[in-house]
Amino acid sequence: MDAKDVKGYDFSNDVLPPKLVLQQLRSHDAEMDNFQTDMGLAKASYTTRFWRYIDGVERFNASHSYELSRLDQIEVNRVKPAISGYLSALYPRRIDVVIGNSPYTIGDTEKAELLVNDWMNKPLMRNRILSASRQALLYKGAGAKIGYDPAGEGLDRVWMRIFPYWEMVLDHDVHDIEDQRFVGHVSFQPKKKIIEEYGLDENLGGRNRYDFLSSDVTSSKRSKVSTGDLTEQQDFVRVLEFCNLIDDFRDIDGTVYKGRLEIYVLDEYEGAMPVYMGPLPLVDHNKKPMAHICPLIFEHEPEYPLRGLAYVDQLMPQQKEINALRSFTSVASRRDSRIYLARKGALDADAYSDLKSGEDGLIVEVDEQHAGNLRDVVVPIQHGPLSGNMMASMQMADADIERTMTVSPAALGVVTKATAEEVRAVERHTESEFGRHAEQRDLWLLNIVQRCLAAHVASMYDTGDSEGAEQHVDQEGEELSETDLDIKREDEGLDSDNEIEEKKSFKAHMMYDSETGEGEKAETYEDHVRLDEMGYDHDKPEDVEDEEDVHPYDAAPEEVPSEREEVESSRPQMRQIMLMRPNGEMVEVIPEDLDSDFDIGFSDAGRSPAADAELRQNIIGLMDQMLQLHDISNKGGHMGVIAEELFKTLHEKFELPPNLHPDYLKTIMSQKEEEEAQQPKQPAQQGMPPGQGMPPEQGMPPEQGIPPEQGAPPADDGSPDIETIIQKLQAMPPLDALNELAQIFPDNPELLKVIEEAKSEPPEGQAQVLEMILNQIREVM
Repeated sequence: MDAKDVKGYDFSNDVLPPKLVLQQLRSHDAEMDNFQTDMGLAKASYTTRFWRYIDGVERFNASHSYELSRLDQIEVNRVKPAISGYLSALYPRRIDVVIGNSPYTIGDTEKAELLVNDWMNKPLMRNRILSASRQALLYKGAGAKIGYDPAGEGLDRVWMRIFPYWEMVLDHDVHDIEDQRFVGHVSFQPKKKIIEEYGLDENLGGRNRYDFLSSDVTSSKRSKVSTGDLTEQQDFVRVLEFCNLIDDFRDIDGTVYKGRLEIYVLDEYEGAMPVYMGPLPLVDHNKKPMAHICPLIFEHEPEYPLRGLAYVDQLMPQQKEINALRSFTSVASRRDSRIYLARKGALDADAYSDLKSGEDGLIVEVDEQHAGNLRDVVVPIQHGPLSGNMMASMQMADADIERTMTVSPAALGVVTKATAEEVRAVERHTESEFGRHAEQRDLWLLNIVQRCLAAHVASMYDTGDSEGAEQHVDQEGEELSETDLDIKREDEGLDSDNEIEEKKSFKAHMMYDSETGEGEKAETYEDHVRLDEMGYDHDKPEDVEDEEDVHPYDAAPEEVPSEREEVESSRPQMRQIMLMRPNGEMVEVIPEDLDSDFDIGFSDAGRSPAADAELRQNIIGLMDQMLQLHDISNKGGHMGVIAEELFKTLHEKFELPPNLHPDYLKTIMSQKEEEEAQQPKQPAQQGMPPGQGMPPEQGMPPEQGIPPEQGAPPADDGSPDIETIIQKLQAMPPLDALNELAQIFPDNPELLKVIEEAKSEPPEGQAQVLEMILNQIREVM
């Protein structure tokens, strides 16, 4: 709904009409002006510009160089290490999204998890999440906005943008997030873009775009609006993107939507009315609309969840004190220069010059008339030392700021003697402020993931290149007005909106010639248009004589209408997304896989050096168990299923590398089997050569293998075949299987010797020898 349609919209029954929306915006601007000084000082401290911000001059150029007096303003930056260390622990190198089934899940959790992880852990997307986390720690919060671009491809169709706290319009007065009435984003947009997008007047005024936290920007400069010829810096307008969560939106066609999206061009648009109004852009799996703006607030006031508290605010008092005391100490040290008192006439001009130069080993001669105590001739003035109270105050400030930092010493590069259990307790961070912030991070990421899935579902249905989509945009992709749209449809021979509705509601009916009264049935909408152009009408002319009256019961219809065909209409699926699993398999994702209720969680996948060392220990310690489980799983049966599940559990619980996952191993083994099957088979060698699978002393000479005539049961005398016997031996314990082999081949001394030597080995060694003997039997038989 564009600006001309909004003018006639009825806002009388709305809770948040446009006037109240602009009142909320003015309240937001006033509140941000009150916070501007504190947030600006926090940013200046983070960027090591504390004294420049205090002086009101943050930028220096050639005409305004440094002064000597500024060298005494010493700054010790404690904010940036605290924020950087905290952020590195709060958001590691990678966070994996874990999606499970809820009681209402009908989608594919595996595909949804694969898609979200690929989307969220892209480098550009991770950088945006880090930026939001950094701003939320430095200021009172940050905002994220999610949407989709129909012209994009694959995962790039869904986008996310981060914006600062002072651009986020929140309902600060609610006591619960579920009760919030609105959320919005106010920002500067290029004037030309807004005029073209919403069809506004070309004489729309513009303004300068400024840095809100800059100390040299006053309120008058922020509110100044220019008209007429604008410079490039003034070619911006302030735009409010407002998500009304409580009022309904009634479209022109009568459709009612819960909630609505309103766009305001501030300060200049006539009547303070929205220039655009429509439904909220995203819906969840229950078809419930939701705002596409997500606020990130780590800490808030106890009663108001949308009134943020900055983490850096608890560091600023000590940061100010440290900078002030350190600067005072620097000034005092520079004043501690060499000053002397001398008797008049005791030193000549050359002696004065030599004394001022202060050269090492210098000797200054004094006349004999001043002989005596030389300390009465030249006396240095002594300065008092700095007060110990000042040094103690600096140490107290340092101790206070260290206790205030809720970050581990390791994040700041400090090595401690903490035990492994203490380190694990800190990493779990369940009983600290860090733990609460990590929980808020997960809740924010949960909202991001939900909107990511909703945006991907919407993007698959919005093809961006369908006939309808092309009709509503011009060559530059801008939405056309209704007048331009009708003209374009007429030029291209396309149907208008009214014709489309008439086609949907069309029913076959009779039409009559206005002159002759001849009737003809319009079976289709095209027949109706053709007959209408020929002068046919729906009513039969009264002056035309009726044909011979026929009793209705005697008149049989020429054509018996067929029963109405009930056709189920569904939302057309137009796009898919192709993803690749870690094993290289391609997966097709459709909307039904994502449009569902999921149980969403997160796990930290970033690894520190300590975590890498722990991983190596886990691999070494679990190597034998993994080999046994893999061997048992390949044998099949019930034990094989249990072994495979245990193998997967070990892999997940100990976070082993992906190339050790059972599914990946199966894929590699199947590929190798296919490659071996394509290669020509070599003739089987008689005997078991030494060195293949066992030490040389346990090998059997090639000429002394296991010939079938020495104790091998025949395959055609009614006894079980060789493969059945081998499978039976494999299912037995290794020691029992070796004893059974000794009974089957009593006439093979070399084999009996190998069996006896294997009995002294541990069970793992017995299993390996048994497997090699059975493989040799397969080759020979």
